[in-house]
Amino acid sequence: MAPSDASGPAAGPWVLRGGYQLLNEITRELNLGATLEEIFSHLYERLRDYVPYHRIAIALLDGKRENLSILAGRSDDRMLLSKGYTDAIEGTSLEPLLREGRTRILNDLEEHLRRNPGSEATRLIVKEGMRSSLTLPLLVDGKPIGVMFFSSRDRDVYTPAHEEFLRGIVDHVAVAVERTSLLDALREKTEYVESILNGSAEAIIVESSDGRIRTWNEGARRIYGYGPEEAIGRPLEMLLPEDLARSGAMDSVRDRVRAEGFVKDDEGVHLTRDGRRIWVSQTSTLLRDREGKAIGRSIVQRDVTQLRKLQEDLVHTRSLAAVGELAATVAHEIKNPLAGISGAIQVLADAMPPDDPRREVIRQIIDQIRRLDNTVRDLLSFARPATPSLRDVDLEEGLRRAWALLASQPGAARVRFSIEGAEGIRARWDPQLMHQVWLNLFQNALEAMPQGGTLRARASRGSDLRIEVRDTGGGIDGPVLEKMFRPFFSTKTRGTGLGLAISRRIVEAHGGWIRVESAPGRGTSFFVEIPQ
Repeated sequence: MAPSDASGPAAGPWVLRGGYQLLNEITRELNLGATLEEIFSHLYERLRDYVPYHRIAIALLDGKRENLSILAGRSDDRMLLSKGYTDAIEGTSLEPLLREGRTRILNDLEEHLRRNPGSEATRLIVKEGMRSSLTLPLLVDGKPIGVMFFSSRDRDVYTPAHEEFLRGIVDHVAVAVERTSLLDALREKTEYVESILNGSAEAIIVESSDGRIRTWNEGARRIYGYGPEEAIGRPLEMLLPEDLARSGAMDSVRDRVRAEGFVKDDEGVHLTRDGRRIWVSQTSTLLRDREGKAIGRSIVQRDVTQLRKLQEDLVHTRSLAAVGELAATVAHEIKNPLAGISGAIQVLADAMPPDDPRREVIRQIIDQIRRLDNTVRDLLSFARPATPSLRDVDLEEGLRRAWALLASQPGAARVRFSIEGAEGIRARWDPQLMHQVWLNLFQNALEAMPQGGTLRARASRGSDLRIEVRDTGGGIDGPVLEKMFRPFFSTKTRGTGLGLAISRRIVEAHGGWIRVESAPGRGTSFFVEIPQ
């Protein structure tokens, strides 16, 4: 397209009116949030009515004011000097223009190139076919932030009238450029922060002053299972088990944050979307507005469930080692004297007449000696668990054999025993050691159902062999449940409290695990899982 024949504002009042109208349009576009590209395209089309050009471009100084980069450019033909081109300004003819904020008219670019053969930018624009140029500084608060170039394929095109006309236009362009630069910088920082926020493996949550979730990152989704659309807007208490939510635990943390400004490494039990209880460590920081008013808090959380388990396992292992060493010593010290006492009592009993009333006392003594002997045997089993001798055995047969030994106990007749899913399954483990596990679990189930009930052993096979032993007894509450496998812990009046601890050590010696699930009034399930 050929350049306009208009020579500038001096061409008539209609040019001035058009210029004012264009300024108003630019101002309106700025107020409506138009981008620099949109404003630049508008200018490229509209300025043809007032200024001759075949190409226009905008270049911006960098933060150190050392380099000039083309931010936008349009031409009616190919562009060698296009968007993204960057060049240093030191020693160039543009340096004094930018330093002093002056405009420049070059009506013979070929002559300018002969005088400045080192100017790469001039060489490229001449190669494009341009012969005249008008350069105007972009000023913000009187300081240059870049330049705007107008170029024509014709010589001797630009006049001071063009320069004067374009000053007002370029001032508005400078505002647009500055605003765009600020928005780009803000957008870049926002994207950077969002990248950190969403890329974090830890949960990053922002809670508003009314206790509702306002920000929910990818780390929070991975830990809890809720998507942003499910979490944002809901009370933060949704992450707590019902009992803790009712107790006001969250309000206690909020009060501490308001009083101290932050709470660091606070640990507690939280609840995931699928109902799992997890341990979470969190740091909460008070958020304030510019006036210092509290507007909520930021929360960084990480799942420390596995870490706590490792810590508990370490403590458990150390405790077992200490208890085991003590138990072995005590057991050996008791076992030999106990055998001597038992033998002596038996000699006395044999010397008594059959109708001697003292024989009942002797019977009670012997019964207590047996109890002590069982306790010593349990202590030794716990202190020095045997190494499993693995064999292929029939799972169903082993479970039935264990139940048969208990079926004659008082109360066993009122219990319905069943086995599910074990038919034809061959298990690889130590049959004697696992027999002891089944005896302990079945015995606990019997004692949990004094009025009768159902005892079920259900097997399933995946990568590991899993057996669930479930009773319909009264169930176990939380505080007791947490102590079930501790050595010497028992809720019974008789017993050593070592049965489940020994069972756990046997299962772990097979490379497996054992856990318990229960609730008051809902019965109890023990799960044994052993690799095969």
